[in-house]
Amino acid sequence: MRQMSLPLLARKEAESVYGVIENPKLSFKGERLRRGRHRLHSYPAMLHPMLVDCLIEQYTKENDVIFDPFCGSGVTLLQSALKGRRAIGFDINPLALTIARAKTNRYDKESLWLEYRDIEAKIAAKGDDENDIDVPTIKNIDYWYRDDVIRDLGRIRYILKNGSYQYIDFFLALFALICRGQSLTRKGEFKRYRLKQADIDKKQNTVFAAFLSHAGAMIDVFANEASPTASSQPMQANAEDGFPEGLEYDAVISSPPYGDSRTTVAYGQFSSFGLDWISGIGEVRKAANIDSAGLGKPGELKAELQGFGILSELIGSISRIDSKRAKEVLHFFNGYYKALRNTVGHLREGGTVCLVVGNRRVKGIQVPLDQITAAFLESMGMKFQVIFARTIHNKVMPSRNSPNNVRGITSETMSKEFIVIFNKARALNAIRDAAC
Repeated sequence: MRQMSLPLLARKEAESVYGVIENPKLSFKGERLRRGRHRLHSYPAMLHPMLVDCLIEQYTKENDVIFDPFCGSGVTLLQSALKGRRAIGFDINPLALTIARAKTNRYDKESLWLEYRDIEAKIAAKGDDENDIDVPTIKNIDYWYRDDVIRDLGRIRYILKNGSYQYIDFFLALFALICRGQSLTRKGEFKRYRLKQADIDKKQNTVFAAFLSHAGAMIDVFANEASPTASSQPMQANAEDGFPEGLEYDAVISSPPYGDSRTTVAYGQFSSFGLDWISGIGEVRKAANIDSAGLGKPGELKAELQGFGILSELIGSISRIDSKRAKEVLHFFNGYYKALRNTVGHLREGGTVCLVVGNRRVKGIQVPLDQITAAFLESMGMKFQVIFARTIHNKVMPSRNSPNNVRGITSETMSKEFIVIFNKARALNAIRDAAC
């Protein structure tokens, strides 16, 4: 294919290469990813809570404010609040923010049980009155759900929408999980793929039992395990588009997307089953197409990208295979650069940035996201501390994906993550074995 012509630049002389230290202590082999409140609702590419705890202990102090520009379902927010650090998070996904609010809220055990029992009683008193069923407008709903499941989900939606519940986000997060679980989508995928007919024929309607069982189990967890001692603020905002006036924080702990949602993790498609059903209840409002609104959307390219030779070489290599795909990757990095620049701009002097990234492949070419992230941060005046590598044992990601979007042609997904650590305007004595 013809090489793409883009305003990208000659390699910068003597461009830095940032050393990586393998750190087995950060892999947490055998330690469950979904633990405690994080069992409320699964979410793609979750940070490991124990890794976040380690970074909080290593690079922050009590009463610091921690920011996550890509907060997802709120792992950083919850772990920060459990350790006495106020936390602020941005995300564009209303489902993720609902889960994050539910996880980080402080609950009165008795009140939460009373609300559960009210919902349980209303489910038990169900009749055939269609006025007690609320089914939202969902495209191709009959393709993705059986009729009896639609009816029962509509019953729970009606109860949640018309009740007065203090802890509505808790029950909405639970309900969203059940909506996905009762759909006819394949469970091992983040994109929407319908089950084979043989599997559909075997699938049972467990809407009410699954909802009540999971709700009861999670109330026990929320009531009996540690509760947040500091506040968290999940916000619907796009880190690429600018920050509120006056926002400041002492540290950043985040796992940015590894690429555009179309070819890496389709957060929007994954979330759509739950979001279709919970939109219009409480604070939840449907967003525009989440996958196309994330990093990688078309826009004017930042001139600063021309200074990064490592990025230029990557784009050139991909372009020789597929110029369209190369342009998409470039636009991802354009959005990523803007988000990092905004993030660094509101970090207090002396603050630390910890970004957990993975080096995916595009058209068979590895994308050195750790090195490009480091180059971006250094260009913004940040001081390099260390890059740790950890083996991924239990991240919520498919074991294989289809990088070329060709049916039947798959490759293994990444097996390592890199923790890129920089400090604002001063060098630290980084503890390089990170013995948390």
